[in-house]
Amino acid sequence: MDIDFLIGNISAKLVRGWFLGGMKLVTPSESIWLQHPLQPSTHFSFRLKRCWQRGISGHQVRVEKARPLMAAGVRSQSYSVFVDGKLVASDQGL
Repeated sequence: MDIDFLIGNISAKLVRGWFLGGMKLVTPSESIWLQHPLQPSTHFSFRLKRCWQRGISGHQVRVEKARPLMAAGVRSQSYSVFVDGKLVASDQGL
C-alpha cells in the first residue's frame, strides 16, 4: 500500500508491505523505517491505535494506524498522515 502526500513542497510516500508488515516514510532524500519487518513489535501488538512521529525537513510528520478489534490481521486498517498537525492523507488497507 502506498499513500502519496506532500511535506511542505517535498513529495513523500508512506509505504507498507502487506506480506511482512514493514512500513516506512520515503522522500527523495531519505527513507525512514516506522515499522521494520524484523522487529517483533511489528507483528505482535495488542494496541488498536499506534502513532509514529518524525521530523522531516523542518516539519513534524505523524502517522497513525488504527486497526479493528476482531480479526485485525485479516481486516482493513486505517492509516492517517498528519504534517504539522494537519491531516494531509488517509487510506485503508491491509
